[in-house]
This record gives sequence, C-alpha cells and structure tokens, in this order.
Amino acid sequence: MGTSGMISRVVERNTSDVSIALSQIIKGLKPIQLAIWVKPSTTPHDHDTASNPDHDIAYEDLLLHVDEFIRDLHQLYFKSVIFYDVNLFLRFVETNLMGSIESVNLIFSQPDELTQMIFERKLAHRLSLFIFYWGAKHLPKKWELNFHEPMRAVVITRPRKKAFRIYYNQAFPDGNGRLSLVSWYDGDNLGLSKEPLLPSTKVVYSNFQGRVFRVPVFHSPPWFWVNYENESTTNVSLDNMMPDENILREESTLELLEVNVTGGRDHRLLQLLAEHMNFEFVYIETPGRTQGSLVSDNEDNVSFTGGIGLLQQGLADLFLGDVSLSWERRKAIEFSFFTLADSGAFATHAPRLLNEALAILRPFKANVWPYLILTILVSGPVFYFIIYIPFRWQEGFKVQRMENSQKNSYYLVYIKEITRMDTKLKLRLKQMEEGIRQREEDDETCELPENLFNKCIWFTVQLFLKQSCRELYHGYRAKFLMIVYWIAATYVLADVYSAQLTSQFARPAREPPINTLQRLQKALLQDGYLLFVERESSSLEMLENGTEIFRQLYALMKLQSPNEEGYLIDSVEAGMHLIADGSENKAVLGGRETLYFNMQQYGSKSFQLSHKLYTRYSAVAVQIGCPFLDSLNDVLIHLFEGGILDKMTTAEYETQSRMISKEISKKKKTLQEDPAETSSSSTATATTTQEDSSKTNDPTKGQSADNAEMLKKPQDTLTIIQPLNLRMLQGAFIVLIVGYSLAGLMLLLELFSHGMTTTLIRVCKNNLHKILKCLKRNFRKCLRLLALRIAK
Repeated sequence: MGTSGMISRVVERNTSDVSIALSQIIKGLKPIQLAIWVKPSTTPHDHDTASNPDHDIAYEDLLLHVDEFIRDLHQLYFKSVIFYDVNLFLRFVETNLMGSIESVNLIFSQPDELTQMIFERKLAHRLSLFIFYWGAKHLPKKWELNFHEPMRAVVITRPRKKAFRIYYNQAFPDGNGRLSLVSWYDGDNLGLSKEPLLPSTKVVYSNFQGRVFRVPVFHSPPWFWVNYENESTTNVSLDNMMPDENILREESTLELLEVNVTGGRDHRLLQLLAEHMNFEFVYIETPGRTQGSLVSDNEDNVSFTGGIGLLQQGLADLFLGDVSLSWERRKAIEFSFFTLADSGAFATHAPRLLNEALAILRPFKANVWPYLILTILVSGPVFYFIIYIPFRWQEGFKVQRMENSQKNSYYLVYIKEITRMDTKLKLRLKQMEEGIRQREEDDETCELPENLFNKCIWFTVQLFLKQSCRELYHGYRAKFLMIVYWIAATYVLADVYSAQLTSQFARPAREPPINTLQRLQKALLQDGYLLFVERESSSLEMLENGTEIFRQLYALMKLQSPNEEGYLIDSVEAGMHLIADGSENKAVLGGRETLYFNMQQYGSKSFQLSHKLYTRYSAVAVQIGCPFLDSLNDVLIHLFEGGILDKMTTAEYETQSRMISKEISKKKKTLQEDPAETSSSSTATATTTQEDSSKTNDPTKGQSADNAEMLKKPQDTLTIIQPLNLRMLQGAFIVLIVGYSLAGLMLLLELFSHGMTTTLIRVCKNNLHKILKCLKRNFRKCLRLLALRIAK
C-alpha cells in the first residue's frame, strides 16, 4: 500500500506539472478560445518511448486528468472546448475559418497523425494555430514533419521534468516550414522565457531575407510588357508542396518557362515591393497566357486554370496584372489590398461621319418631325376658325354692309358717265371714290371670302415654307395669329434650322455614340455588331454570372458563333486591334483602364469608350491562408495613401504617349527627307516582322508588329480642316429634285384625270344602275320561291 501510494503521488505531481505548463503556454498566446483534441488511443507513438519507461505513465495519466488541465485553464479565464472525435474537431476549425475567427487548437497527438487531414480539408491558414504535444523529449526527424506554408504549427517537447521547449515553424520568412526554438518553460525558476510567446507575423515577414518568389505573368499592357523571345525552361521546386501533390507531380515532369518582362505598371510595383520587403522574384509563363477560368465549382473542390490555377496548386507565390476580385476566385485564392480601383467598360469604333446627303434633315431629330408636321397641319384649320367664327356671330350685319357698298359704287359710275366734270368736280369725285374704296375695304373685313378653308391652309403652308404670300384677312384676330405664325416660321424654325445646319456643315455630323449597355444591346440586335471579351477574364465571369442585361448580352454574344468560341480573344490589345482594323462593327468588353491605355496606343480618336458599367477592383493574388498577407497589405496601403500607385499608372501612360509621339515624329521626318526611302524601309520592316513571326509562331509578336504599323499611321485624318463644297449641299438639291418630280407627277395626273372624270362617273353610274336592277330582280325571284314553298 505504501509503494502504490507513493507511485500515485508521483503521478499526480507529474500530471500537475504538465497541466500548469500547458496552461502557462496557452496564457502566453492569449487566445480568444481554445479547441482541444484528445486522441482516443492511449498508446503513444514516439521514438523516445523506449528510452523513457515513465513516458507511458505520464502520457496516459495526462489523458486521464484532462479535467485538471481544463480547470487550470479556466482559472485563467479562457474558453475551451474538448473533442474526442477528429471529424467534429476539424469541422469546428473549419467553421471558425469560414467566420474569419482566429483559433488556437491544442492537439494531444503526433503531427503526422493529423497533418494530412488538415491539408486535405484546407484548414492550413494564418488564422489557425495548431499546437502539438504528445510528451516527446525530442523533435521527430525532418522528413517526418510537413509544416510548409501556410500552416502555422507549434510543437512542445519535454526534455526533462518541469522543462518544456516550444518550437515554431514560421519564425523565419524562408517558407520551408522548419521548426525553430522560439521559447521555453521552466517550472522551477523562470516560467515562460518571454511574452508574447510567438514572434509577430508582421515582424517576421517584413523582411524576406532574399527569398525568391515565383510570379506567373503574361503579356497584358499596360500592366506587363512580356518578351517571349528569350524563353528558358526552369524546373519548379516541389519542396513546399503538399504530400498528395508530390505524388501527382512524380508521374510527370513539371517544367515552367521563364519569361522576360520589359516593363509595365505592375512590373514596377513588384520591383518596389521587392525592394521594400527584401525579396527576389522570377517570372514564369502563365499556362494558356490567361488569368484563369473556373473549371469546377463543387463545394469540396474549386479549381481554376491559368495563373490562378498555379497559385491554387502552390506552384506560384504572387500573381499580378489586373487580377480582378470575384466571389468565385476568392474560393481558390486570396487577395491583398486593392492596387487598382477600376470599372468595367467596353470600347467601340469612334462615331463615323453621317451621309451628307441627309444633312438637310438632321437639324431636327426623329421625335421632333411629327410635332412639326402636326403644327403645320393644324395651323390652317385654326386660322380658318379664327376668321369664320365672327361671321357666324354677325351674319346679318355682313349682308347689309355689302348691299350698301354695291349701290354706292353703282351710282358713282353712272354720275361719271352723264356729267361734264371740271377740276373741282374731279377732286370731289376722287374723294368720293377713296371713301367708297375705304368702305369696301372695311366691308371685306366683314365679308366671308370664297373658299376660305382652302385659302387658309395654303396660306399657312406658304408661310412656313418661307414663300411670298398675300395677307388673307384684315381682322385684328387674324392679323395677330398671322404675326405669331410668321415669328414661329422665321425666328423659331428658320433661324434655328439654318443655325444648326450651318454648325453641322462646319463640324460634320457623326452617328450617335454607343456608350451604354442598352445601346450596345440594340447595336448587337439591329446593326450586326460583334461583342468580344478576353478569354478567362473577370469580364467574362461578369457576363456569365450576371443578371438582366448582362445575361442578355452573353446570350447574344454566344449566338455570334454557336459552334466555336469565336467571341473570345487572347487579350484586350488583340480586341482593340480588331476594332482598329475597321472591317466590321465590333465591341470589346474589359477594364476601363486597360481599354483607355490601348486606345492611346492605337490612337484615341479612333475609338469610343463607354460609360462606367460596374466597379471592379484589382489586387495582388496570393495563396489561401498566406502568412505574409498582412505585411503585404501594410506596404500597399502606404503606397495607396501616398498616391504612388496612381503616379505609377500615370507614368506608364505618359511613357506610352511619348513613345507614340516619337514614332510619329520619326515617320514625319522620314517622309519629309525621302518618301521613296521610307517606302522601301517600311517594306523591309514588314518582311522582317513576317519572318520573325513565322520563326517564333507567337501571336503577341504579330500584335506588336501591327501596333508598330498602327503607330506609323496618322492619328486621325478627320482633324484636317476641309473647305466647304457643293457635296455638303447635295441634300438640298435632292429635295429640290424630289419636289419637282412630285409636282410633275401631280400635273400629269390632273391632265389625265380631267378628261376621264366625267366618263368614269358616267360609267360608274351605269354600272351601278345595272347592278341594282340585277339585285332587285334576284331578290324578287327569291321572294316568289319562298312564297311557293310556304304555300305547299
């Protein structure tokens, strides 16, 4: 009994030492909550067990007295939860990651028993810390551990009683996952050697100490200018790959091509980050030379192609180049603070010149013409009613004044015929004639003219067409209305029309620009436009996953080539070249900044940029759970707040504009010196570019040659001032010819119909009389037959 009691007291003392040490270590971490997984098996698997016979007793006693450790932990006011089922434990960690909750997990087991499951379920993350303790004296061998990034792991060993060593796999920024001693616990004297227990991630990854990053890249100006001529094959090291990935890679040799980047906005940004954070980088070619598209979207497995696929598989460390954020991409990779606040847009050709033959009709838009024609048609009847209504009210007064005027004029003529007149009498008669004439004019105001309705309509037509017309009526109401009509026809219609027509002759009219999604949809449906989008880009994802008009545009785009994906292009630059070619009506959807840059490259006056469609952000893409994301964000935020990112973008645009101006100036100088020599040199350059493209079979080199040819062309031939010519006025002559033709046709119809009118009327009357007689005769027969049947 005494021996057994002594052994039990030793076991209690050992167990309490372990629980106190672990409690103090957890206290040094200061977690929000602690998840504990206790291995169901009580048989430890460690190489130190044979050399330490008391290790079995200590380990099993620790498992039997977990409650004591939990009690010590709760005295330090830390929350904890215990799991004996590994699936429930891993599900708990996964739930915390989905909620972006930082979690600390204590595992009483060897790392190799749980590490594989952590990687398979993608729980290796900078927000999850896994602490392994299984009572070992020393660390396992290096090949037995797999603590590569982004997994955060702490291993606690117990070399002797009351002494614990703490190893951490992210104490250095090399990314190898090697365990380094960061602290220890001495139960007799010092306790924990330092607090905080682990080094800060921002401090560790603020200086990468020359670490080499693999960066996939492809030609996408203005972000990267890639030269594919000097390509070299490089083997990608698989030291940091997951175990299951290593097995897959062993079946096939994996080789990636290094490419040469000559410039670009993101190239300069990466150089600035490398200088500030002390790392190096190697550019590798992106598979398919695209950002990457979604292959499968299962809940358990989300896979991408292209550069995003390399990042997802762990074959790359950073990915730049207008990589836009999206919900689908965030399932496979993570993004830093945004490096570009951009918006979606589309580009088409610049509005072309309209036909000058129709220039005379353009000052009034289509929605104005119906109201103008209706005004002219209504003006005549309104003028008629203004004159007619007073006569309707004073008809008796009109007849009386007319009779008196007729009698006075008759008596005056008779007096002139029978009387010998001297000078005084002539003056007297002349005064009488003037008085009678004045009274006749007054009578006209009270006389209803003959065919007044036709005259009113013809008067308004003459007035609006600016023809000479006689005053139709002398009433005050009619005069006031005629003045209103005259002002409307002269100042409102004629002057505005002539001013707009003159301005259109001075500045040639163009077709309305296509700058909204509704106009683009109408152009696709009615005008035969073709819409193109970059292969495996965020713009394509927006069309595929969008709603309403985006979904309709995507359906129309697919109808362009139902059997082949002809609406997909390799880059935005290739799409801008298609528009600059001008063979068909085309539109390219992409980022506004990229479209704007390529517009400057090919000539901004040859393209039309749409309004902002939606907001899109581009950022640096990293692997999920990347441990240095916070350090990278700190640098990018400082660059953004200092305006350096905007200055870098502006500097890239200015560099390109200087290159364009230099090319144009060189072209002008060569043309001035010797035009024959320039033609020969242009043919020579064309042949050399064809030879180079045939040797390399690289589409980007062909595009660069096309760019050079476009730069040699004048930017805009429409800016040259041209003199006014009669061709601009051909619409007026066309309208005159049409008017003469209609007038002649009406004359022929009148001449033809004048002699035939009476004949047609007589023939129609006779035929109508015969038809009525026949109908009457048939009706009588029907009545007789009906009467006979009724009688029978």
